[in-house]
Amino acid sequence: MINILVTGLKWLLGILAASVLALAIVMAIIGRENTWAVLFGAPPLERIDFAALEPRDKPNSFLLCPEGFCEKRAFDRESPRYEIPAAQLAPIVRRIVEATEGVRPDDRERPAILQPSESAGLAAEPAMQWDYIATTRHLKFPDLVTLRIIETGEGSSTLAIYGRAVYGRKDFGVNQNRIAAWIEAIEIAVANAD
Repeated sequence: MINILVTGLKWLLGILAASVLALAIVMAIIGRENTWAVLFGAPPLERIDFAALEPRDKPNSFLLCPEGFCEKRAFDRESPRYEIPAAQLAPIVRRIVEATEGVRPDDRERPAILQPSESAGLAAEPAMQWDYIATTRHLKFPDLVTLRIIETGEGSSTLAIYGRAVYGRKDFGVNQNRIAAWIEAIEIAVANAD
């Protein structure tokens, strides 16, 4: 009886070792990030309309939004207001985001951006919205990040950032921490821009 259990356990460990080896070979050939797309499907191609953003059923996202802009979903943190115009804030934000390790523009083709709804109470300027793919440090799991710069009038502006994990139920605070670090860096850069 024990021999059968030992043989079965060895057989199971052999299959597990072969599976891990096969996965390691695939990752070495096509890269960690592409491996997840092959195994679980490519990240969804979506156009985010912050005013119409619906709540998610998984706690694997983080939403930074100004009061009154994300009408259908409660934000996780309110966006700061910057005393510079949107045209001046945009390059600061993009420079900080794009300098982050593991973050790259998501240049997949999307439908035209929707303008914010009139009830949001914010100026409907031409869309200053960009999409990014941010990969986690070690396993390179992809997160999708959408950011939008919003002109609030009188030479001031704000932003909305929506980060969400593509795979899994939880993101262990990765999106929240990434966005918090960006906001801290943006506040320093804006203060030094004067």
